[in-house]
Amino acid sequence: MALIGRTAKVLVVEDDESVRRTLVVALSMANFRVVEASTGVAALAVLERNDPDAVVVDLRLPDRQGGAVLQRLRSQSGLAWVAISALDRQEAEKEYGPLGSNFLTKPFDPWDLIRKLGELLQR
Repeated sequence: MALIGRTAKVLVVEDDESVRRTLVVALSMANFRVVEASTGVAALAVLERNDPDAVVVDLRLPDRQGGAVLQRLRSQSGLAWVAISALDRQEAEKEYGPLGSNFLTKPFDPWDLIRKLGELLQR
């Protein structure tokens, strides 16, 4: 099931291996090509050498670089992104600024993420 008429490349930035695996499997089943990173520093390096169509980033990473990744994503026009966190929306926006509809609170259904990515990529 191609959501946007072609296979989009998605970078998943998540330190929790079980959550990352779940997202990778779900996104792969929806015909996304997936690149992974478990830290913000690794994500920034992947962004330098790859050209993902979208990024899913956990805001709370062990190297405290979720905010740096988010700042980079916001500066790149045309790059779709979704922030995920165990923080509720109010806490996340207090710490990271407005997130709009690009935010999902953990736990969430991976299919909600897939639908959101599809919508963002179709814009």
